[in-house]
Amino acid sequence: MKWTAENKAEAARLWATGMNGAEVAAVVGVEPKELYGLARRNPALFRPRGHGRTRVRKTAEPPHVEGPAPKPFKAKFPDKAPGYNGVPHGRLTSCQCEFPLWGHHEEFDVATSLFCGAPRIYEGRRPYCTFHAIATAGTGTPVERRAVRGAIIVNERQAVAA
Repeated sequence: MKWTAENKAEAARLWATGMNGAEVAAVVGVEPKELYGLARRNPALFRPRGHGRTRVRKTAEPPHVEGPAPKPFKAKFPDKAPGYNGVPHGRLTSCQCEFPLWGHHEEFDVATSLFCGAPRIYEGRRPYCTFHAIATAGTGTPVERRAVRGAIIVNERQAVAA
């Protein structure tokens, strides 16, 4: 069959409405193979069926769980190791904890500033006693330690804002 402009337009219109190739071919009066050949040669008129449409997938809403409110997290470590009052910097030895016992490190004064002075961890990489090594690094995995530090920072910000 020779395709005329009217036949092409009619076939394209029926194709766009969602009819399958055999139905369109029957209405236009041609073989389905001829219609598919026309569709193959004229992709602008006969768009693929799924063109321009995306399937929207529905996601399930998370289940709503009601329970008691979480207790506020407070992890505050004392400044000094138990049983040690502090040592001036000049009297520290290589086997003593070098954790500073002042609040702000900008206020360091060699004459008046004190350090922990408790015995250092044997073969430790940090210059701290066991108490201050746990207080600075914490226990658990690195991810758990970051979570604890984040919780402490959040609680301090909330306390400052209040």
